[in-house]
Amino acid sequence: MLAPTDLMRISALVLSVTLCTSAFACDGGDSKPRADPAAAARAKEKAERDEVRDELRKKREAEQKAKEEAEAAKKAAIAKVLVLPEEMPKKLDKACAAVAEAHDGFMNRMFEDETTEKWNQAKGTQLPMTVSQCTKEGSLEVAACQANALNTAPQELAKELPELLRGCIDEFGEKDEGATPPA
Repeated sequence: MLAPTDLMRISALVLSVTLCTSAFACDGGDSKPRADPAAAARAKEKAERDEVRDELRKKREAEQKAKEEAEAAKKAAIAKVLVLPEEMPKKLDKACAAVAEAHDGFMNRMFEDETTEKWNQAKGTQLPMTVSQCTKEGSLEVAACQANALNTAPQELAKELPELLRGCIDEFGEKDEGATPPA
């Protein structure tokens, strides 16, 4: 058995541990938690960053949508002029000469000042190349489409000359039956 002094020491030790534990467990009776100003500032900064990020995302999505709509409108405008004229040419050489004439008219109608001057200086070599390409294609429909497209294209298609010429080839040119389309 334990001596009475040992029992008193153990009792005193248990009592002091209990009192210490209960003293640290309570914060003075105040039931409201203390606010951490640093945590509140961090939360506010995070909310602001999230808001800025969301605004940037919405702006980026709106710009992407506008770009897609503009591209779709451009494609629709190009498709609108890629048609055959009411009166088809009878000979390929005359049809290709009409394409060259339409090319010259397109450049002079669509552009001004310096660009037109450069075109007029270079058209001596450019127009024979246009005729050559047309002849090489060997299609009255392609030539008629190209001349019609260049003569009827609106101002918004001023920078789309290659797409107009290529579009007629794609639309009315002879398709290779055995060839696989490019990926």
